[in-house]
Amino acid sequence: MKKFLALVAILFATPAFASPCDQFFPNGKEIVVPNTVVLCNSFFATVYDPKNQANVFSTEIAQERVRKVPRTDDFRPDKRVANAPTPDDYTNSGYDRGHMVPAANADDPNEMSDTFLMTNMTPQLPSVNRVAWRMLEDRVRSTPFKYVITGAYYSPNPKRIGKRGVPVPDMLYKVSFFPDGKTAVYIVDNLVPKSQVSTMSLEALEAKLGYKLR
Repeated sequence: MKKFLALVAILFATPAFASPCDQFFPNGKEIVVPNTVVLCNSFFATVYDPKNQANVFSTEIAQERVRKVPRTDDFRPDKRVANAPTPDDYTNSGYDRGHMVPAANADDPNEMSDTFLMTNMTPQLPSVNRVAWRMLEDRVRSTPFKYVITGAYYSPNPKRIGKRGVPVPDMLYKVSFFPDGKTAVYIVDNLVPKSQVSTMSLEALEAKLGYKLR
């Protein structure tokens, strides 16, 4: 009996596992994706695949923002990741360093700095990054979202760039979660220049990715 009570005490005394940045996820709990790590930043979380040096997705909670901080272009490796991508991996590759969480969403110098970590980047065709993706960022930012998940879909054998073999995503997406429980899913093809923003259901996107986003 004493052994049983001691075991119960240990179980109840051990805190349940929680990500240090659960607050950035839609249901207040980390979305677990195999073979990834969660990198906690000032106002968003990045789910990252260190083996493939790939941003899987980033998730951001809505905040009241001023957004008057100057853009810094402080692209740099993320020291939390071994052999992390550098800005040079993108040089002369034909791809832009495309933000997942936009720099324009930053509200102070620390937040601005975090958006330029290379773990917040994915290779994007210039015409995608500078036109369709930029327009999508503006559209999402103007809506009353509660959470936004921004991610990338990679083929089984993606094209890779730079010394560290940074994978090029086939598709980019944003999922807006609204206070009333509704969602909006936007996708952009990253294989075709001058591609346009289109939509799909959340269920279809989750089936394509192979994991849930909620």
